Amino acid sequence: MEELTENWNIFIEQYPQFIKLQRELAKRDWYVNDGWTMFIGQYFAGIYAQVYKTNWFNYTLDGVHIETGMTAESLAENKLQIDLHIGHRNLFDREKFNEFTIPEMAKIIEEWDVPKKFSEKNLSDRLSIWVPFTKTSFAKKIAVGFDLMCSLGDVIDNGIARL
Repeated sequence: MEELTENWNIFIEQYPQFIKLQRELAKRDWYVNDGWTMFIGQYFAGIYAQVYKTNWFNYTLDGVHIETGMTAESLAENKLQIDLHIGHRNLFDREKFNEFTIPEMAKIIEEWDVPKKFSEKNLSDRLSIWVPFTKTSFAKKIAVGFDLMCSLGDVIDNGIARL
């Protein structure tokens, strides 16, 4: 039998942690009441998850979404990056969307006490935060990171509605 590659091993070994994360998010009022969903998948470097609302043009997993990915590097560092991506360049005017959303996002994230990178210029990679974790704290710590990122949901919804 053929040996699995490192990325498949990461996917298989970390899948239970991502399911715990999904269960943790499903306890949140914002997740349950505001129409959020989560997708977990395998990719070239390991395992990833996207959290998004159904009106965010993310049917092909390339629309607006909040995403994290577990790689060998993030496992070694015990730190996960969570990103806000503004995809689907062909479905709506991202420059106009960013014009509608960036000022309000900037005000909100200014008060976050986490390591972050916010880009007002990049069309698709808007915001990243880094969240430390341990094996036992993974779901709870990463869910708190998603709490922050998903608090931008209304800003995103309003930006989409204004298009």
